[in-house]
Amino acid sequence: MQDDYEDGEGNFQDDQNDEEYDQFNQIDQMDQNQFDSSSRDKNQQDKNYGNYAADQQKQIEDKISEDLEEKLKMLDEYSKDKSEEQILNIRMHQLALAKILVFTHGKGQFKLVKAHTNIGEAYLNYKCYEQAIDHLTLALKKNAKLFNEEQESKSYNAIILTLLGKCYLEINSYEESLDLLKKAYETQCQIYGDETEHSIQTLTLMSNCHTKMKDFDASEDCITKVFAITEAKYGYKSEQSAISYIEKSKIYACQENWKDAIQCLSSAIDMLIEINYQKTEYVAELYQQLSTYYEKIEQIDEQIACLSKVKQIYIELYTTQDKKVIKIKRQIAIIQLKQEKHQDALAELKETEDLEVKVYGEGSVQVAKTQKIIGSILLLLQEFRDALNYFQKSLKTFEENGMKKAVAEVKQKIKRAKEMKEKGKTQFNLKDRQNIMQEY
Repeated sequence: MQDDYEDGEGNFQDDQNDEEYDQFNQIDQMDQNQFDSSSRDKNQQDKNYGNYAADQQKQIEDKISEDLEEKLKMLDEYSKDKSEEQILNIRMHQLALAKILVFTHGKGQFKLVKAHTNIGEAYLNYKCYEQAIDHLTLALKKNAKLFNEEQESKSYNAIILTLLGKCYLEINSYEESLDLLKKAYETQCQIYGDETEHSIQTLTLMSNCHTKMKDFDASEDCITKVFAITEAKYGYKSEQSAISYIEKSKIYACQENWKDAIQCLSSAIDMLIEINYQKTEYVAELYQQLSTYYEKIEQIDEQIACLSKVKQIYIELYTTQDKKVIKIKRQIAIIQLKQEKHQDALAELKETEDLEVKVYGEGSVQVAKTQKIIGSILLLLQEFRDALNYFQKSLKTFEENGMKKAVAEVKQKIKRAKEMKEKGKTQFNLKDRQNIMQEY
C-alpha cells in the first residue's frame, strides 16, 4: 500500500502536496532566519557588553593608576620637614606604589629608578649605608637601560652617582667614592656645561674626599670652583657661599692652619647672620666649632665668647631650663676654671646648679657632680664652711647611688677642707691648686 503523498516513484502525488511542502519549507526557512537573526542580535549584544565591560575595566584601572600617581606626589609633599626615620618610611611606601604602577599598570621603569634612588638617599641620611648602596646600585643599573627611552635618565644618572659617591665617602672607601663622583661631575659638565649649580654637591663631596685622602691642593681646587659657582649664581652673601666658606674652613683645620680656618668660619657665620638664616641651631653648632679652633691657638676669651653665643641661641630656642643650655654653661665654667677665673666659674656653676635642680631634681647625680665642683672652687677661695656644705650634699647623693669612686674622692676633699679650716687661710701654690681641682 502506497502512502498518500507518494506515487510509485516516491514523488508527491499532486500540486496540493507540492503547495504544502512549499509552505512548510517557507515556515521552516522563516524560523531559521528568525533564529539566525536572534543569534546575530545576541552575539552583537554579547560583543557590545564585552566592549562595555572592557572599557569599564580600563576606566577603573586608569582611575586607580591616577590615584596612585597622585598619592606618590602627596607623599613627596608630606615628606617635607619630617624626621629621617619618617622620611625613610614614606620612601618605603612610595617604592611599593611605584612597583604597583610599573608591574600592574604598565607604567615606565623610570618610576622605579626614582623610587629606588629616593629610598637609597633616605637610608643614606639615616646612616644605613649598606641598604643605601643596595638601592642606589639597583637604581643605577635600571637607569642605564633607559638612556634611549627616557630623556631625564642621563641627567638623573649623575644624581645617583653623586649619592653613591657620598655613601662610599661615609664608609671611608675614598677611592671608590672619588671614582663615582668624578663620573657624576663629567656627566653634569656634558649636560649642563662646566661649573654650574648642578655640580655644587658633587664638587663639595669631591673636596671632602680629597681632604680625607690628605690631597689638600685638589680639595681646595674643588671648593674654589664651588665658591665661584655660588657667588655667580646666588651672590657673595648667600647661604650657598657661606657653606663654601665652611667647607674651606674644614680644609684649613685638617692642615692645622687655625688662623685661616677661623677666618673662613667666622666669615660664614657673619654671612648667615646677615641674611637672617632661619636654622639658628646650625649657627649655634658653627659657633661651637669656632670655639674649638680658638682653643687650639689658646685664645680663651674668644673661645668663651663663641660658647656664650651658643648659650644665647639655645636660650632663645629652648628657654634657660634646657639640657643644652646647662651643658654649655658647664662647658664655659670648666674653661674658666682652667684659666683660674674662679669667681666667674663659680657664678656660672651656681646658675647651672639651680637649673639642674629644676631639670633633673635635687637628688640627681648631675646636680651632685656640679656641687662637687662648686665645693672645690670654694675650697680654693678658702671659703671652708661653704665648701664643706657643698661636699656634704654631693656625698649624700653619691652614697645613695652607690658611686664608690665618687664617694672616696669627695671624702678626701672633705678631709682636706677640715684640715685647711683648722690651719686657717693660707697661700696656695700651683701644686696645691691642681690637687684641689683634680677630677673636677
